[in-house]
Amino acid sequence: MTDLAPFAEATFDVKAWINASCAARGPDEPLERFLAELEMRLQLGAEEIEASLTGCSSAALRRVPFAQQEVSRLRGDVSALQVRYFIRSCTAQLAPTIAPAAVGLCKLRVSPQPRVV
Repeated sequence: MTDLAPFAEATFDVKAWINASCAARGPDEPLERFLAELEMRLQLGAEEIEASLTGCSSAALRRVPFAQQEVSRLRGDVSALQVRYFIRSCTAQLAPTIAPAAVGLCKLRVSPQPRVV
């Protein structure tokens, strides 16, 4: 397989790459045959890249519904935690007034109620 790394460079020069490839060919190999094989290797590389991208895209699209469900679940968890924090906060603020009121209510329960005649 042909090394495709040079194609990703911003300064990639097609003519220079082709000339370097032709210079690297064997001395007894005909130029036309070499270029045909080079074209075939590039075509096969492009098809392999396309297949890989298609596979990756398909896999990513299959994971989207699960990711959406996970986000919804996490939002529900966050909302529940926010409610719990709010309740604890309210309870903490009311605690100083609840204790004396509870003692007063207990005294009311214990004391006999007057009978209405």
